[in-house]
Amino acid sequence: MDLPLFLDMLFWGHPDCHAHAKFRYARTSLLVSEELPNILDHWHRPPRIQNKGRRPAGARNVLENFTVRVTNSLIDNDMEAIACRFYSKPADLTKEHLTSFNFRAFASLIKSEVPLLWKIFERVVFSDAQGRCNIQKDLTMVILCMISQGQNCRSHRRGMLSKIWALYLKACGLSARAFDALHLLGIVMSHKWAANAYSDLSEHAMEEVSKVIHGSPWVITHDNVNIPMRVFSQRLHNQSHFISGCAATVWVLPEDAKLSPNVNRNFLTYQAQQSKTQFSYSDILYGDPETDTRLETCYIHHILSVLLNSPDFMSYKHRDADILQPPPPVNELPCGPNRVIQQHILKTQDQEEASYDGNDKAILGWFHQLGILSEEQLKKIGLECLIVWIGDQLTAERLRGLQRYRHEDINSYDWMDWMLPTFGWFHLVMAFANSLHKQYLGTSAGIGGLQQAFDVLQCKGLQKPETKGPFWAHLDEALSPTELYELAVKVYTEYVSRRALSKMENMPDSERDHVQMQFTMWNADILSYIELTEAIKFGDVSRMEDLLPTLLFRFAGGGNSKYTIEILELLQGLRQEWPDEVRNFVRKHCWLMNRSVKRDGWTPYDKGQDQNICDIKVTYHSFGPGATWDYLHKVSPAIPTLCELQRHMEKEFGSASRGTRHGIPSKEVDVAHLDLTLHKASQLAELCGSGMLISTIFAFSHSPPIIPPIKVNILLLEST
Repeated sequence: MDLPLFLDMLFWGHPDCHAHAKFRYARTSLLVSEELPNILDHWHRPPRIQNKGRRPAGARNVLENFTVRVTNSLIDNDMEAIACRFYSKPADLTKEHLTSFNFRAFASLIKSEVPLLWKIFERVVFSDAQGRCNIQKDLTMVILCMISQGQNCRSHRRGMLSKIWALYLKACGLSARAFDALHLLGIVMSHKWAANAYSDLSEHAMEEVSKVIHGSPWVITHDNVNIPMRVFSQRLHNQSHFISGCAATVWVLPEDAKLSPNVNRNFLTYQAQQSKTQFSYSDILYGDPETDTRLETCYIHHILSVLLNSPDFMSYKHRDADILQPPPPVNELPCGPNRVIQQHILKTQDQEEASYDGNDKAILGWFHQLGILSEEQLKKIGLECLIVWIGDQLTAERLRGLQRYRHEDINSYDWMDWMLPTFGWFHLVMAFANSLHKQYLGTSAGIGGLQQAFDVLQCKGLQKPETKGPFWAHLDEALSPTELYELAVKVYTEYVSRRALSKMENMPDSERDHVQMQFTMWNADILSYIELTEAIKFGDVSRMEDLLPTLLFRFAGGGNSKYTIEILELLQGLRQEWPDEVRNFVRKHCWLMNRSVKRDGWTPYDKGQDQNICDIKVTYHSFGPGATWDYLHKVSPAIPTLCELQRHMEKEFGSASRGTRHGIPSKEVDVAHLDLTLHKASQLAELCGSGMLISTIFAFSHSPPIIPPIKVNILLLEST
């Protein structure tokens, strides 16, 4: 008997050897011995004879084939053991599941259930040396992704992670061809599946908002959305065209914002009594001492804060002194996790909203989408509800016009008594900026005008005021503060305030410095703009209300009759026609919203609506032959889910550190260049004997030098 036959018989190769005591003892002693691993190593890689010559072949091929066969079996067992973890039910395609899935917790679960399979993949993706020096790749996520690919290739029903990746990459704008390539690799589901999933998410979102409006307080915004539909092969039935539609968003408020059940009747009764008279115009004209003091304190702080934030004062040791701190908030809205506003984008309508008839049809379409269809539901809206409807100036004007035109209809719903139209503050801020631009643009040859500053800094596209595109973003960048060289109350009282301007206007014509008056007027106006944007940013609605008289006079004097009417309507409501419950609701819940937990995270509702329209038109807009209006109508409600999924995935994989905003170049060089240009102009004027300009440039020569008004203008112009 040779050795192979003996070993075969010893290790269960012959029935007589199975239960024999000596054979059992011999088998067990070998199988549990410490020498067995060495024996197998020697079989796999025999040593050279006297460390010379060619190494014997040993049993390498046999052992490797055996290892492959056993490993295949182990992998099959482990993959089937965890297959249930990768199954995805259709009910899992919800916002809650997609945005709460924890990849690391899931990876830990898989690792604990199939440790052998995990170790095999660990060796596949990195060696010991690479594991120690790797600082870029997340090896846990790499292994989980590889296991997910394997499960998806074995069965498309095991595509839980593939579905999440498909929706995430679709939301990021991955092209259809790239989608197909990743689908062939087993990383994502097919492009068709992703498109269908958008529809499912939209339906879930519409079902959710249809339920939530019956139990939670809410407001609604809508605005027009214009999309060019281009074709590259024109036919009679396939032409490029421009479509004008309408997009709306329901904003769900915190529970403490809920109005009383009889608010509709109380509001109409109170309005009927109080609308017979108007608010006191003298209070607006002559102002309120307390309000004026608050505004003056805020204006002085804006000047001081720019100084403290300038590079020259970064090491100032008294910057934390109490006198330099911001004034206390007047009526700052609370923020926190329970105050976050939830948004629900409705299906985009193929309906213009610039006309009265278009708005009427759009409102009916929104109610149909929200499931408000029956006469009983419409009756309840008309008798029991008060819905604040927010939009830009045109939307608010059209909605109030509809209420006037329908006042002779037969029931409360048709009268539109349930609606309280109001303008959004974002469009008001844009109108304010455009008014400043119109007043202070000047010419390229003038000293201190916006046009000269735009020319020196080579700012393009700011010569004509607009409310579309990036104009307001660039203009707002030019109108907010970043630096002032010296601040004090004296600067405000003598060179920024209205009192200083009145004092200059009362001077004799021979002593009046028109350039200095222009700078002083600019500084006074720009501080109001800064105060408004800061009040909005921090959610201080009383500071916003304090500025309503200033805004009224700005729009009335600037020829903007539309926003003059809007401010008058708001003042009439706040001071005369609205009961306290409605006043407080509008102030606290209808001007600003906070979608974060940050104190400085407040934004106007109409700005949020414009951001949603940007998502509809650009961020999540599909291109190609399938990008029809029907598709746009179908997928719009899924956008909030896709936004949250993107943020969730970026947080899970650490890619959020790349940032969500474009970097803004430093402006120190621009400010220095503008300062040098105007300084040269002042020197030239001095040599030419222009006493008017000399008195402006050296207006502080009688006292310790603080900052010339021309410098004040530069710094305010170049502020952020």
